Amino acid sequence: MKYYLFFFLIAVATNISCKRPVYGTITDEKDIAALIKKLRKKSDDSRVIYELQNVYNNAFQKAAARLNNYYYEAIPDRWDKVVPEQEGLQRMYDIISQNVTAMRMVNPVNYYQQLLLTRDSAASWYYDYGTELMKQNSRQSQRDAYDAFQKGLRFVANYKDAARLSLEAYSRSIVNVLVNQIQYDDYSMNSWGYNRTGNQDRVTHDRLIRDLGAQTASQVPARFFNDYDLRRSNLAPDFVVDLVWKNIRFDYPHDKTTTYNRSKRIETGKDTANKPIYQTVTATLYVTRRELNANADMNIIVTDANSRTQIKWEMLPAEYRYYYEFAEFRGDKRALENSDLTLLNHSRTQQTPTREEAMNEMMQKIYYDLKNRVKQAVNW
Repeated sequence: MKYYLFFFLIAVATNISCKRPVYGTITDEKDIAALIKKLRKKSDDSRVIYELQNVYNNAFQKAAARLNNYYYEAIPDRWDKVVPEQEGLQRMYDIISQNVTAMRMVNPVNYYQQLLLTRDSAASWYYDYGTELMKQNSRQSQRDAYDAFQKGLRFVANYKDAARLSLEAYSRSIVNVLVNQIQYDDYSMNSWGYNRTGNQDRVTHDRLIRDLGAQTASQVPARFFNDYDLRRSNLAPDFVVDLVWKNIRFDYPHDKTTTYNRSKRIETGKDTANKPIYQTVTATLYVTRRELNANADMNIIVTDANSRTQIKWEMLPAEYRYYYEFAEFRGDKRALENSDLTLLNHSRTQQTPTREEAMNEMMQKIYYDLKNRVKQAVNW
């Protein structure tokens, strides 16, 4: 429960802190603030007072017209328009109220009480809507109830017991997800035997469940199990995740040799006048590049265990490219570059990666994408 509460509190804080849309008064607010600043310097400046009256009156009339139109819109959409508009009108009042002269000459409308009533009405509507949704016995209804309570809390932070009901709706929507062992839809891969591929797959499988959140439900409204832990907990899965490698292809290592001609002018001695004697030496370098290419597709299949319908089937392509270079030469070794000498020291019998190693490399490349796809499939 502590994990649920932590997630819930973070979500509430995020939703409450998110600002609702700011409507048409924002530019007028800036103009009013600038005029109030001028009025502080010269309180009897008739030109500034005239401009201030015009800006406020025009802004008020436009906002009032918009508010009138919003009330014809359907609930709940109207709340996200009416409340910000009234907030804008109240901000204009608050700015003007900072100056006694401006308050007397402009006489702005205080929307504070009306704004409180509107917020309370919005919170009340979402609260009633959320409680009705909670009576329905489906994950979607609990999700919608959670969203309703969260939206209501944006308008009134501590409205009734909306925070508690939001947490309850979230808890009711948590599903048990069985993540099966990694499989191979390929006969040659299955013929390797469990010990050759199974150990690394078990490590990856355990890591995936752990990174998804396991049984804490702290990241998404889902608990993740392997088959053993699910049976030990005496639970039935709501969703089943199958991870299947398909279209596996391993090319045989192939060599490609490229020829390079090297030439270098080197000092071979001194003449009788003690001047250096140079000689041009040459060599032919044969560089062999040994390549290994592998491809496979990871299929992510998520099934609703109750309805036995697939809710997600995605494919993540993966590839592995390996190369190794070695060389031999003919001619004068002194003509070779340092990089050539390094290649000469490479063994031509270097072992290429095994299929197991290549599969592991491909898994590592797609792992984070795989984890996120599974998480998204069982999330709201």
